[in-house]
Amino acid sequence: MKKQQMPQANLRIGQLAKQLNTTTKTLRFYEDIGLFTSIARSDAGYRLYDTKSINQARLVLQLRQLGLTLKELNELLNTKDTRSFRQRVTSLMDEKLRDTDENLVVLQGRRDDLAARHQALLSTPRDRVADCICDALLSPCTCANEQSTK
Repeated sequence: MKKQQMPQANLRIGQLAKQLNTTTKTLRFYEDIGLFTSIARSDAGYRLYDTKSINQARLVLQLRQLGLTLKELNELLNTKDTRSFRQRVTSLMDEKLRDTDENLVVLQGRRDDLAARHQALLSTPRDRVADCICDALLSPCTCANEQSTK
């Protein structure tokens, strides 16, 4: 028995945007920068999308959800790289994971520093002037000297 081929979708941009839960502006932008293409225009000038275009647009949106930049997407989709698509995506995700891990280390360091400064501020002796934040700034307190010269 011969398999029946699904009919061409030929969706207009508004229909596609609704189906993909995005905006027509986003789809036009992605199409304009070459991330996917429409198959044709209707007599009224509407962009028309077939199943292949719809799947490509869906892929672009899903890859954006992974945090890929437009530049990374363009390189991934429009490359002459001989590796399989899966290998290229895996490699890109490896880079993203390394970058994320590096960012987490930096953020943890910032958090630890902020927590230490916050604790230093909370531990400021009560006999200091009320506006003194020297301990949080990790600098010797000069507030008493400034107040006595006023």
